[in-house]
Amino acid sequence: MGRGVLGGVGGLLTVALDTVVLGLAVGSVLYFGAVVGFVRHHVLERISPPPERPARRPIERIASDVRRVRSEVFQPAPGMPMARRVGISRAYDDLLVDACHALGVPDTLTGLPPGTERDAERLHVEDALTRAGLRLSA
Repeated sequence: MGRGVLGGVGGLLTVALDTVVLGLAVGSVLYFGAVVGFVRHHVLERISPPPERPARRPIERIASDVRRVRSEVFQPAPGMPMARRVGISRAYDDLLVDACHALGVPDTLTGLPPGTERDAERLHVEDALTRAGLRLSA
């Protein structure tokens, strides 16, 4: 009689354990990508973290981009839409700001609204960058 009670509890524990193991097996197959991502993110990155990326682009790359975009600003293609001209001008200003930061030249362009004051300041920044050793024309 005691054996029937223990067999009932033992049988119930066996069924519960089998269910948990089966659930883990099926879940690991269904969520394999998530499990791998979790392991990669939480375990592997702590073991060997990825190398840090440089905070800024190299000055050589900035200089080449400045020269390329500058030619588009001062010699736009015939029939170029005004929106594209404005976009290229803003990209050029962003590159000049990057060059200022890379060379330690004061950034006086940031915060100026578009217009003649910004255009005049762009010339001052170009001059300061040239004096700092950046070649602006090809």
